[in-house]
Amino acid sequence: MRRSGILVLAAGLLLSGCGGHHGSSGPQPTPGPGPGTTRTPTEKLALKTFAADCSDFLAYAGDALTEQYLTSYYCFADGPCPVYAADNVPPPSATPAPGASPGAGGEAAGPDRVSGTNTQEAGVDEADIVKADAAGRLYILSGRQLHILAAFPPAGLEQRPLVTLDLAAGDATFYASDMLLDETAQTLVALGSTYADGRGQAVALIIDLTDPAAPQQVGRVSVDGWPLQTRRIERRVHRVSRFDVPTPAWFYDGSDSQLTTLRSQYQDARGRGDDAQAAQIKSQINARIRQRVSAAGAAEFLPHRRVQLAGAAPLDQALACDAIAHPDVTAALGLAVIDSFDTDGGNSAASAIVNNAYLVYASTANLYLVQSSFGWWFDPAQAEETAIYRLALSATGAAAYRAVGTVDGTVSNSYQLSEYDGHLRVASTQTRLEADRFEPVNHVTVLDAQSNDTMAQTGALRDLAPGERIQSSRFIGPRGFVVTFRQIDPLFALDLSDPANPAVADELKLPGFSSYILPLGDDYLLTIGREGTDDGTLTGNLAVQLFDVADLTDISQIGATLTPSGSADGYSYSAAEYDPHAFSYFPDSEDAPVPGTLSVPLQRWSESGSFTGFQVVRVDPAAATPLTELALIDHQSLIDDSDPAYDCPPPGSGILAPCYIYAADPRRSVFMADANGRYLFTVSSVGVIASDAAQPATELGRRQLPYDPPCCVYAAAEPGGP
Repeated sequence: MRRSGILVLAAGLLLSGCGGHHGSSGPQPTPGPGPGTTRTPTEKLALKTFAADCSDFLAYAGDALTEQYLTSYYCFADGPCPVYAADNVPPPSATPAPGASPGAGGEAAGPDRVSGTNTQEAGVDEADIVKADAAGRLYILSGRQLHILAAFPPAGLEQRPLVTLDLAAGDATFYASDMLLDETAQTLVALGSTYADGRGQAVALIIDLTDPAAPQQVGRVSVDGWPLQTRRIERRVHRVSRFDVPTPAWFYDGSDSQLTTLRSQYQDARGRGDDAQAAQIKSQINARIRQRVSAAGAAEFLPHRRVQLAGAAPLDQALACDAIAHPDVTAALGLAVIDSFDTDGGNSAASAIVNNAYLVYASTANLYLVQSSFGWWFDPAQAEETAIYRLALSATGAAAYRAVGTVDGTVSNSYQLSEYDGHLRVASTQTRLEADRFEPVNHVTVLDAQSNDTMAQTGALRDLAPGERIQSSRFIGPRGFVVTFRQIDPLFALDLSDPANPAVADELKLPGFSSYILPLGDDYLLTIGREGTDDGTLTGNLAVQLFDVADLTDISQIGATLTPSGSADGYSYSAAEYDPHAFSYFPDSEDAPVPGTLSVPLQRWSESGSFTGFQVVRVDPAAATPLTELALIDHQSLIDDSDPAYDCPPPGSGILAPCYIYAADPRRSVFMADANGRYLFTVSSVGVIASDAAQPATELGRRQLPYDPPCCVYAAAEPGGP
C-alpha cells in the first residue's frame, strides 16, 4: 500500500527563484555592506504550525509580503520571482541510437570492481550526472536524454550500441540535472525541473531498468518549486526543493494605486529620517496587503505535489495550512519542501522547514538545512549568523523536524558540516569590523545533534586564521582539516576527540590553497586546488597535493605539488575544484587506500595551445615521486570538426573564434577492474574514452555520444556578430 502524507514549514526564501542553482553546494549568500550586531534568539527560530482555518497563515503571508514590498533589493521590486509547475506529461519511450540493436545492455561478464559517485558520507548516495552499475554499464545524463552504454569490457567500445531514453518526450521544458541509481531495485531516478503555466516543478522520473536495453519510464513524482539537492539512503530518496509563493500581479505591477502612493510616502519618510511617520505608513501598507491576501485566499499561495505511478490512481494535492510551520520571525514568503519517496516512487511523503536554505547536508540518520542571515530577516542590524535545521529521516515516511541551532558566520558548502558521535561540527567564516575595515575570521563550532528543539553549543574553536577565509574543510571521525587562504594556504589539523574542547593540533603553511580534500584512509589527504607562489600570488594553474596526517600533531606534505603538464605559460582549471563528484580516485586494491589512481577533468589554455579532457595522476606515498602525471586524455579528438554544422556563418568584419574546447566538456571518470587489470572510462559531453588505468595513454576504445555543435563566438561590438 502506498502512503501519502505532508508536513511543510513556511520558508524565508529571500534569494530563491532569482537564479537558483542545483549543484552539490547550492547558491551562496552574497554579503551586504556589512553585518550588524543583533542576533536572533534561537528560540525565535523554533517552528510552529498554522491553524487549519488558514487565518494565521494569511496574516503571516500579509506580513511577509509587506516586508518584501518595502525592501527594494528583492527581485519583487522589479517583478515577481519566477516559480514553476507542470502537469500530466506522457511517459517517454526508449529509443536506441542509430545502429543499436536489442540487447544493448550487454551480456559480457562484468568487472570485479566499479568506482561509485564520490560522496561526502558513507551510506548516503548523492545524485550525479554519470552513474555506473556492477555489470559495467554507464548511465550518462545529457540534459533531456539518458544514455545507457555497456562499457565493459572496453574492447569494441566504438561498436557498442547506445540506448537513449528521451526524458523530455511530451514536455519540451523538462531538463534533467542529475540522477540516482538503485541497482537492487533495478530503478533509476532522473531528477530535474520543468516549467508550465507560470510555475516550475521539481520533477523525479522513475525509470525501470529491468531490461537495461529497453528502459521504461513508469512514474513521476513532482512538487511545485525548484529542486535544490537530493540524497538517497538505501531505497529512500529525500529531495529538497524551494517554492517561492507566487506574488499577485497587484504586488508588482503598480495597479494598486493606494499601495503605490503609500510606498512613496513611506520611502519619503524614511529618507527624511521620520521613523514615527514611516512606522505609521508601514502599518497602513500592512493592513492593505493583509486585506488583499485574505481576499485572495490561501489556495493562491500553496504549492501542489503530484504523484503518477503505473497502476495507481494519480495524486494531485495542495498543502494544507495546518501542515505548514513557521518561525517566530517574519521571513520572505516561501516554502522549502522536502519530499521523500522510494526509488520506485512509492511511499511518497513530504515535510519542510522555514528558511532560504542554500545548501544541504545529510548523514544516514538526519538531514540538515543551512540558512544564512544575509537577507535572512528584515532587520538591517541582523548579525551575520547561520541557522541550521535538523530533520530526522524516515525509511518510510516524511522527514521530521527535530531541532535548530545557530553558529556565527556563514557556511559555504556541505563539507563544512559533519555529524559524528551525536554532534554536528560546523566550520564557518564570519566578517567583523576591525579597525574601520571588515575582516574575516573563522570558527569551528560543535553542536549537540541529539537534543530536541535546540542544538546547543557543546564547544567551539574561535578566531581561526584572522584575515583569511575557509577554502575547504573535511571532518573525518574525531579529526578535522580546514584550509584557509589570503596569500598563503594554512592547512589546519584539528583534534575533535573532545567535543567540548576542539583544538588545533598542527598547522602547515603552503603557497596557494586546496579547494577539495579527500581522505585516503587515516594516514593521508589528497587535495586539489590552486597553485601559488611563496609571495602569495596564484599562478592560475591547477594543483594536486598529497599530505601525511598519520600523526595529527606533525602533518606534512609528501613530495612536490603537481600541476598539469604544458600549463607553465597558461591557465588550467578543473571542475573537481568545486564539484567533488568530478574527483575520481580508485585504489589498486580494496584492502588499502593507497596506492591508487586519480582522474580529474582538465581544461588548459596556453600559448602552446588549448586542451580539454582529463588529467590522470598516479598516487603512491611510498614512491620516489608520490604524485606522477600518467597522461592527459584528450576529448577534443572526439569532435568531428568536418561536420557541416561546424561551419559558422560569416562574421562580417568581426573576429570569429569557434570555441571547440567548450563542446568537449569533460565531466566524470569511472574506474573498473577485473583479474586482467584496471580500466579508466572518461566521460565528456561528446563521448567516452576507455584507457588502461596503469598506462592511460594507451587507449582501449572510444564511443562518441550525441552532442550539439560548439558555439561560434564573434567580436562583441563588431557588425555581423550574433
